[in-house]
Amino acid sequence: MSPIELVFLVTITIDKAFALVVAVMSVWALVSALSATNYAYESAFKRTKNFWVAITAGCTVVSLLMLFTNFNSLFLQLIVATAAGVFMADVRPAVTVRRR
Repeated sequence: MSPIELVFLVTITIDKAFALVVAVMSVWALVSALSATNYAYESAFKRTKNFWVAITAGCTVVSLLMLFTNFNSLFLQLIVATAAGVFMADVRPAVTVRRR
């Protein structure tokens, strides 16, 4: 195996590993967004439940496409990871406390 092929193989492996991490995070964010009530979002002064479910569902679809197809865009993965990360770091703790 030539060094160029080795670098290509390592790059593909790292891309797929990152896609797997982003997919797991976005699925976790989607499940968390679905499990909270509308009241929890309103009382935490966050955007509506429908907004966050739509954002996290879009993140999940894009991340699963990146994981299971040969189309791989680091830029899209970073956008998905940022959106899911904002939900997990800011919104999820606020709505988890306020569940009925």
